[in-house]
Amino acid sequence: MLMFSLAVFTLVAVMGLSMACDVFQGRGTPKLYALVHGGMALLGSALVIIAALQGDSRVFVNIGLAVAIIVVGIYISFQRAKGIRPRGLVALHGATAVVCYLILGYFALGR
Repeated sequence: MLMFSLAVFTLVAVMGLSMACDVFQGRGTPKLYALVHGGMALLGSALVIIAALQGDSRVFVNIGLAVAIIVVGIYISFQRAKGIRPRGLVALHGATAVVCYLILGYFALGR
């Protein structure tokens, strides 16, 4: 379950990096692209939650971080819809996501 989640989050990370480049270069991002990014992030999060419900208590830290990442991501989407480029929030969102990804990778690949 965690390996599949890690694979999904790898794709999410690549998409997120692309959108971050758009923000820092002052370009817009297609709405569908952003929605797919968010939807895949929710899929990956659901897989981690399922792993937690099956008894893997290590991933609770990922779930907590994911809540913060999702909240900031939704706020960023509202700001971008208004034409605002929230560079600091994008950096915070990305940095927190990288930490969460690394922890998930440690749990998925280690043992």
